Amino acid sequence: MSRVICLTGGLASGKSTAARHLRELGAHVIDADLLGHRVYEPGSPAHARIAEVFGREIVAADGRIDRKALGTRVFGQPAELKKLTDIVWPAIRRLAAQEIAQLRAAGRGRPADAADAAGSGGAATEAPVIVLEAAVLFEAGWQDLGDEVWVNVVDREVAIERAMARDGAVRQAVEGRLDAQLSNAERMALADVVIDNNGTEQDLLAQVRRHWQRVKAQPVLRMPHVGPQVELEDLALLHPTAQLHGKVHIGPGASVWPYVVMRSEMHHIRIGARTNLQDFVMVHVGNNSPTLVGEDCSITHHVTLHGCEIGDRCLIGINATIMDGAKIGANSIVAGHAIVMQNQVFPENSIIGGVPAKLIATRDNGEANVRNARFYEEIARRLVRGEERLRDE
Repeated sequence: MSRVICLTGGLASGKSTAARHLRELGAHVIDADLLGHRVYEPGSPAHARIAEVFGREIVAADGRIDRKALGTRVFGQPAELKKLTDIVWPAIRRLAAQEIAQLRAAGRGRPADAADAAGSGGAATEAPVIVLEAAVLFEAGWQDLGDEVWVNVVDREVAIERAMARDGAVRQAVEGRLDAQLSNAERMALADVVIDNNGTEQDLLAQVRRHWQRVKAQPVLRMPHVGPQVELEDLALLHPTAQLHGKVHIGPGASVWPYVVMRSEMHHIRIGARTNLQDFVMVHVGNNSPTLVGEDCSITHHVTLHGCEIGDRCLIGINATIMDGAKIGANSIVAGHAIVMQNQVFPENSIIGGVPAKLIATRDNGEANVRNARFYEEIARRLVRGEERLRDE
């Protein structure tokens, strides 16, 4: 599986120069600034939300966001700026995460189509490494998208001189921009790799090449398959053995564990936020129905879901099967090895078991099922960080 480097740095730190050199070395570079332009495009969810929050007066006659008018609204207004970043930053993160997942799945240094390649400035070549270049990496909280974080640093006086020469700006303006950013010390405390750019460009490129060679020498893991129509929203875990085909949407905080297979040759599959699909789960669509799973659900080992609908806060026991057209109400439990037949419908707060399945009892299981789902989200995120145990005995 391709490794992901998150690359960041302050004003005039040489971040873009480092990114350009990494691209020349063969990396696929995802430019967060270019993704930012995409989230402002008409028709995007962020565009609609910005217009709703800041008013139609910031929408130009051609339907695009008037970035100058919007900038005037938020400049010097921390509360207004936070409203904007609360919309834009998550949208950029979703685009970056989806492109990373598709690149990893394809095993190539290019996104699913040529338009995306043009949007990210990447070359359609083999690339064992993906680079996410983002000036606001730490401020936006995107560093968890990568396997390691590289930070370019430069002394304040050097940054001022370079920015004045490059941008034609006066010293006071440059100092103001620096004062609004994180300090070198704050960035370095969060870095895996620090690149000192106080010297020449050749000194910078030599450091980049050295770290590039180290990353390339690390073993490549087996990769998941993530099809071009798959949409992933900030998953807690996508295991390298997973296979996701067709039109699939998986919500934020969800986890996809070893050997999960999801296929939707027609209709679609939708998995809610924080739901876990455990080892060897099979999710398929029915002949006449999609497969829909709500939020905070646990779909346990060896379960088969086939064209069914499962409400929020449900637990589906080991090796259970739920067939086409079946519906399980919220806050329910399906016992292990149960088979819910075609078009069976169970209300909320059900406990279901047997072959064929029947209603055994009625009880609100929602709170307990949420606890189980959140537990799996926690251990999934820990696993991604390399923490394989919650505690030592």
